[in-house]
Amino acid sequence: MNRSRIAPEAATLWLIVVSGVLRVVAGASVGLGVGEAYYFAAARHLSSSYFDQPPAAALMAGLSMRLFASASDLALRVPFIILFAGTTWLMFLVGRRLFGPWQGFWAAVVLNLAPVFSLSAGIFYQPEGPLMFFWLATLYCLAPILVSDEPVREPIKAWIGAGVMLGLALLSKYTAVFLGLGALLYLLGRRDKRSILATAGPYLGVLIALLCFAPVLVWNADHHWVSFLWQGRRGANYKGIHVDWMLYNLAGQALELLPLLWILVVVEPFRAIKGRTSELAARRFLVCMGLPPIIAFTAVSGYSRIGNHFHWGTPGYLALLIGLGATVHRWLVEGGAAKRAALAAVGAVSILFMVITNVQAVTGHFTAGYGPLSRWLAAGNDPTVELIDYDVLETAFQQRGFLGRKDLFVFSDRWYVGGKVD
Repeated sequence: MNRSRIAPEAATLWLIVVSGVLRVVAGASVGLGVGEAYYFAAARHLSSSYFDQPPAAALMAGLSMRLFASASDLALRVPFIILFAGTTWLMFLVGRRLFGPWQGFWAAVVLNLAPVFSLSAGIFYQPEGPLMFFWLATLYCLAPILVSDEPVREPIKAWIGAGVMLGLALLSKYTAVFLGLGALLYLLGRRDKRSILATAGPYLGVLIALLCFAPVLVWNADHHWVSFLWQGRRGANYKGIHVDWMLYNLAGQALELLPLLWILVVVEPFRAIKGRTSELAARRFLVCMGLPPIIAFTAVSGYSRIGNHFHWGTPGYLALLIGLGATVHRWLVEGGAAKRAALAAVGAVSILFMVITNVQAVTGHFTAGYGPLSRWLAAGNDPTVELIDYDVLETAFQQRGFLGRKDLFVFSDRWYVGGKVD
């Protein structure tokens, strides 16, 4: 790989350009999903926070609508397609910083092979778009402070950067709180790094993050803390221990990443226990930053019905995918034919899955055909039916005597803006 005529930076940029064009085509071809139609209400009413989520995604979509003077599907999605291009680049940068340039490139590749990121957060209007970007930006700022054995020349600047990125991640989704927990776990686990907790840097970073997050706190204080109460209640509704619920959630996580890729990812934490000495610090950092949300939300699924919210813990997989990028690079350089064949299978299955999903979403081709796949989709298992454009809903509502788009999302407006469910 080192003999390649193309530099890893250039290869990553080509990956971003090619995948970005495909996402624009996909984003312009399918209607808004159910979740996006729900979030659309927030984009229509810009606010410092909302009932269900912090404001970052809604502000981006709302400003995009106003910039393009359009509420088209693509206008809503453009910020998130652009953000994912940045997320891919940050994936490369963090991988390069921790392991090396080609390791960073392969981390960017496996990110784009995971449908939950590439096909979902990378295209659609949802809070995960900015969350993933700022999650990786926080890792990029923290890595030189926490992982490197060399002293950082200006650590305060690095902590300020980490604080700003963490604050923006919190403005995207409350899940970002796990970034702070992960950094603390890592520092407590490294005896030679614990002294950092006695310096001003970490506390300055936390203070800056809270200042960035202040608009959400102010909005919640004016709305009886409804957002925090709502989100906290979703994970505190104890219904006894149900192992089958947890297994169902784990299966959903595996399906969202695709099982072959998921298996490779879940093995990564073990490389932080026994692996190359030169990589141990970086891999332990990634495990600490990745496992807490995955473990927490998987555990919640074992006692509280959280339905099909398999994606709640997926930000944690971002960190593990960075380590997988280093593993992929080593397998390609040093591994045998079996390892290369396994990687090729992962890539082929992932690309095939995303092609089939997009074709089905746009044309419904596979439902109308024959064979087991068509029968399975026709039996009510087609997830792409959720990609129903709100313009279609508006027409149907008008035909049935409703007033149209102004009142179409009135329930969602109350949900988001009023801070209560009527």
